[in-house]
Amino acid sequence: MSRGVRIVLYAVNGSGLGHLTRLVAVARWIRRYALHAGARAEIYFLTSSEAEGLLFHERFASFKLPSKTIVTDAGIDKLTYLGLAKQWVWHSIGLLRPDLFVVDTFPRGAFGELLSALDLCRKKAFIYRPVNDEFAQRADFQAMLPLYDLLLVPEDEGAGKAVLPEGARGKTRHTGPIMARERVELLPRAAARERLGIGADQLAVWISAGGGGDARAEEQIRHTCEAVSSALPGSALVVAAGPLYRGARLHGDGIRWLNEPGASELLGAIDFAVCAAGYNTYHELMHAGVPAIFWPQRKVADEQAERAKRAAAAGAAFLLDHEGDAEALARAAIRLADPDERARAAHAARSLVPKNYARAAAAELLRLVWAAAEVEAAEEAMSDDLLAAARELSLPIDPFVEVMHVLAPRAAEGPAADPGEARAQAVEIVRAASRRGAPPEAAVLIAQGLSRRLPRATPEERAKAVMGLLAELAPFGDWTAAVTLIKLLRPERRLDAAALGGELAAFLSELGEHGRDLYAGVALLSSAQGLGNDAPGNQDALREAIARLRRAANDPFAGGAQP
Repeated sequence: MSRGVRIVLYAVNGSGLGHLTRLVAVARWIRRYALHAGARAEIYFLTSSEAEGLLFHERFASFKLPSKTIVTDAGIDKLTYLGLAKQWVWHSIGLLRPDLFVVDTFPRGAFGELLSALDLCRKKAFIYRPVNDEFAQRADFQAMLPLYDLLLVPEDEGAGKAVLPEGARGKTRHTGPIMARERVELLPRAAARERLGIGADQLAVWISAGGGGDARAEEQIRHTCEAVSSALPGSALVVAAGPLYRGARLHGDGIRWLNEPGASELLGAIDFAVCAAGYNTYHELMHAGVPAIFWPQRKVADEQAERAKRAAAAGAAFLLDHEGDAEALARAAIRLADPDERARAAHAARSLVPKNYARAAAAELLRLVWAAAEVEAAEEAMSDDLLAAARELSLPIDPFVEVMHVLAPRAAEGPAADPGEARAQAVEIVRAASRRGAPPEAAVLIAQGLSRRLPRATPEERAKAVMGLLAELAPFGDWTAAVTLIKLLRPERRLDAAALGGELAAFLSELGEHGRDLYAGVALLSSAQGLGNDAPGNQDALREAIARLRRAANDPFAGGAQP
């Protein structure tokens, strides 16, 4: 696929972080699928969230409108702001003209402005996070739903109740819950605890008021910290204040304060949580197997109490009537401090939210603008073992996918491979390159360079040749020169992959024995290849380069390149 796709995600409204986090989770998978498909995905966010740092952290471009919260705080006239905001959305969408426009939670938009803007988008999708019945049954809410090409409900079909008009039911898909990270992307317990400075045997409690934008967040966090510290002295309190938090920061020996994006990657360090039950917080905790003590916040469109009751009924959480009930909180915290009780609750939590469906939502959205076969190929290729390897090596997923394409090109470029085999080989190559000190960019270029010179080789043969070459190049420690050397090779018509690998190994071994670096090898090979149509093949050129190296070693004034 060569044609690009322009996608605009609308995350405007609300004092929380749920709509933005959910859209980011989906956009991350869209970007991964586009990488596999070889398509240029131009992704923009329109947002009013004051946590736009999350988008920068996740490497997404955004256009920012002041939030309703800051407009009120700054004393800006609301009618002036409303007119400006509507025009800003209309003009932004009109200039971008997206292939796909994705809206979360509020189908009319935060200002009722989307009715006249949807026609500017080729395809429109609505992420219908279930809201309370009073809000969902409003006539203006229901009237907008049939105008979208696709409605995604990020809940299991039996768990979330989405009120739908007849005209929208055939366009609706239930995906299951959407979260920011897959389980394999979370840091292992020991690594997460090391980053947070928590001892191996210390009890760790996650305390959060959601995204931090709730007006009572400071009071809720302070009361919770006091209650937990009193009930469980010596425990580590990890306060995930959220990027929207504007209250006072708490200090103390047992407090670890977090308000930067990406904090959910540290959930593996946590024994249990005390927090609100917003969509993202709830699902991220349950998915990570972190039992919770929930105090539901009251929101205009959210049903936090229903979620918390569901977790409590499953044995994964305790439910507080309100966060100020210090005695009830202390009793629940003491129960979850017991390892056996906590293990049962953790198992119940993982069972309650067994899977992250962000990738499924991304695939459904892309089917609106791509051929179904292209989407299915990307789904099959982008598996958890790729994500796990990327996390293990602290690398983006890009080099793994690029090596996959090198090993298993499209049929027109060479023999195709089973996606699972190509994926495993790519992981092995990138892992081996990292182990040998090669930057991921160099590993991709070396794999690409060698594979392109082996047009008749199978993907497995290419992978073995690349692995062998990385081992031979590693002692030199100069990966820039290594890439240059491989570029000198010609497409191979006579030798198979193993034979060419053997010739390269012999040449590199000779270089090492004579104490020469790879740039000396580049000069020797370039000289041995000569010019014109009668230039020798790779085997003859490499052997001639070895001969010249030996002559130069015996007689520095002999003919040939002077390393």
